[in-house]
Amino acid sequence: MKIISEEEKAAHSRFVLIQGLKGCAVGAGIAFGLTRYLKFKQPLRYSQFNASIKTALWAMPTVTMGAFFADDGSVEFDNSTYRSDYFKKQEEEKLLRYNNLSVSEKMLHQLNEKKYETVVVAWAASLYGSWKLVNRDQYMTRAQKLVQARVYAQAFTVLLLLGTLLLSVHEAELQKKEPAPVPEWKKYLEEHEKDANTTPQPHINLKH
Repeated sequence: MKIISEEEKAAHSRFVLIQGLKGCAVGAGIAFGLTRYLKFKQPLRYSQFNASIKTALWAMPTVTMGAFFADDGSVEFDNSTYRSDYFKKQEEEKLLRYNNLSVSEKMLHQLNEKKYETVVVAWAASLYGSWKLVNRDQYMTRAQKLVQARVYAQAFTVLLLLGTLLLSVHEAELQKKEPAPVPEWKKYLEEHEKDANTTPQPHINLKH
């Protein structure tokens, strides 16, 4: 069990406070947008709110986001302060496994890591491309063009989903070829034993 110093306590409190203030600022922005929307888009409903509800519209997002950011900041501080070596070692192990892959496997791995971003970008591009393609037809009405473009985009979306599924299957096959991961508790015990063995033992003088 590690006993933290007063300096570490102060640094932790300061970091959590800063993150909490950031969260409060984000929450206040959300509350401002929500209040403005209700005030100008739903004026009748907003005028029926009493002072407690109007206060809650500001307080709830601000306090909620402040608490969320502060809690997340506490975890982030602990990870960066006490577990930085552990995470660095994990990244080195991932990099070593990645470097052992072939070029094609590296490409497929990168696609699988960013598959959701790729799907969203490709889907948006398919919508734009489908509309540009269909819009060339001068005989269809605008409604017919929209329907036709949506059909093309849906077909392309199905192909994207199938491609994503194949990437996931391929990634699972690669993971099966890798050696079984060592449990974290076992790694901890091994490192603890290694540190204990490398720690110099005190010299005991038996001479009187």
